Amino acid sequence: MRKFLIASHGRVASGIKSAVKILTRDDSAITAVDCYMDESDFTPQIQAFIDSVQTGDEAVIFTDLLGGSVCNKVMTLRPEDYGIIHVTGVNLICVLGCLLSDDSLTPAVVDQIVSDASGLIRRVESPADDSADQDSESDFFA
Repeated sequence: MRKFLIASHGRVASGIKSAVKILTRDDSAITAVDCYMDESDFTPQIQAFIDSVQTGDEAVIFTDLLGGSVCNKVMTLRPEDYGIIHVTGVNLICVLGCLLSDDSLTPAVVDQIVSDASGLIRRVESPADDSADQDSESDFFA
């Protein structure tokens, strides 16, 4: 079974989970932990996820910021000792890549998904004069 946990500052985790639900219609493999929303300790939720992973499961924990408190907390729990892969700098395309991968989620496969996802981050600009070639909404959804 594939299991994913996304842990973030604020509502980034639940936002990514929501986007996955919209795009795939199924977010059941994802646990979202929105940290620092109140004074409660989020550590037990992350530990419960780690404890839920069984032999044969493929599990990934995604955190938002390398060196951030959420990432650092996960690192202290040593998920790799339980066969869980930890990825930080999470984005939607990375989560979707892992979720939808046909390959087993080995460290090498996850590294490739991370590389592919990070390669899609870029600054974009609209063409200078797009009024002549502007697609209609009906063309977009065709």
